[in-house]
Order: sequence, then C-alpha cells, then structure tokens
Amino acid sequence: MYLAWLISLIFVLPCHSLFILLPLYLYPGTSASAWSNVTATIAANPTVQWQVIVNPNSGPGTYPPDANYIAALSKLNSYRNVVTLGYVATNYGRIPYATLTSQIDLYARWATYTQANIAVDGVFFDEVNNTAASAVYTYYRRAAAYVTTKIPSDVTPVVFNPGASTPAQLFDYADTVVQFENPFSAYQDGATIGTFQPGFNDQTAIIVHSTPSTADLKSLVRTMVQQGIQAVYFGVDCCYNVFSGQLLSALASAVLAG
Repeated sequence: MYLAWLISLIFVLPCHSLFILLPLYLYPGTSASAWSNVTATIAANPTVQWQVIVNPNSGPGTYPPDANYIAALSKLNSYRNVVTLGYVATNYGRIPYATLTSQIDLYARWATYTQANIAVDGVFFDEVNNTAASAVYTYYRRAAAYVTTKIPSDVTPVVFNPGASTPAQLFDYADTVVQFENPFSAYQDGATIGTFQPGFNDQTAIIVHSTPSTADLKSLVRTMVQQGIQAVYFGVDCCYNVFSGQLLSALASAVLAG
C-alpha cells in the first residue's frame, strides 16, 4: 500500500527518509483560509511528502461535505506531494465494527463526487487499542482490510494511532503506526525512540504537540532519520487546531535536511 505511493512519486520527488503526517482537524473556513499556512507550506516544499488527515466531524460527517470542505479538499488534492487520509475514531476497539465500516464507506463515496476531487487515499484510525490480545488483533485486522477493499486509491495507506509502543502484530495490518503522541515536554529524542517496539521504526510515526518556538527541529529530525523513523509531525497546540507557518516551514526544512 505505502510502497505503491512511493513508486508513484519516485519520478517527481527525491527520496527523503521521513514524510510529514499532519492532523488537519481544523475546519477549513471560507476559501480554505484556515488551512492557508498548511497549503502554503506544502506548495513551498514540493519535494517533501505529506500525509494529511482530514476530520470533518470526528469522522466523515455527511455526504457530500459542505462547500467549504469541498473547496479545501479539492485544493489539498491538487498537490502531487500530498496523500489525504480520512479520520476514523475507534475508541480503543469499543466502536462497533459496523460503525467503522459505515464511516469508511462514506469516505469511499467521496471519490464519486463529480464536481471536484475530494477523494481520500486512505484512513487514519485514531484511539487504537495497543493491548496484546487476539480480539484486538482481529478488530484492527478486519478494519484495515476493509479500507483496502473500499477506498478507491492507488495508494490506500492505513495508519493506526495508539500513541504509544505497539504490539508487533498490529504492524502487520497498517502501513504506519503512531508510537508516540504527546506534548513536546514528554519527548526525549533518542531515548523516546528507544521505548518503541523494536524492529518497526520504518513503520513508525511520531506526533508531538505543544512544541515551543525554540525547539531545535533539525536536531530532533536528524535523530529520527538516523533511527529510521517513517513519519513525523511537530505542532504548536494540543488539539491540532492551530498551524504556525513558521513551525511548519521549519519542520519541512528539517525533513529536507535529513
């Protein structure tokens, strides 16, 4: 799944060891004005790869999304260095499987909208249960498999977000697993990476929020590159509703520098 995306980009993008996994949960506003810092940074860094998570209403909301979302999604999809992901909460495995599939079906339906390109390429599963248990594995295996059959994409990435160290078996079902989602004050560079499930750094994403403007992103990202981490995001607020153009540009520059 993720490999197909990389192959499709190889002729237009140089290979960087990290992509940016950006939780874009903010309502886009008129003319995507609230997303302007994000899209401006994406446009200014066309050789950086981005996976952008959209979340209209703790999931897909209604079909079609409203006019502001349609305009914003269409603009986001116009960038060749962007893959879009639809947000689906699992409440640590407590959301009924039928509810998950209905949300995935609705995201898949976005691709049938003919007036603009609002299709998503894959799904970001939030609140993933990281308990080593057969019932947990079955739940997430089925959910991931459903995405790959329903989302009409050449890529179809599946991302799990437990936000902490994850049992090895869950990596079998996802392209990317978020093994850290916490404030900057809790992130300890290589020491944090050392707490992850060993052997899966190349499928691991790190999401850091509440990042101060003084953070040395180049040094932190360099450690991630050296440790073979797959994806990263540093944001300024806890809930991904504020996007600093300065911080996004610094992150893109750090990823480029490697």
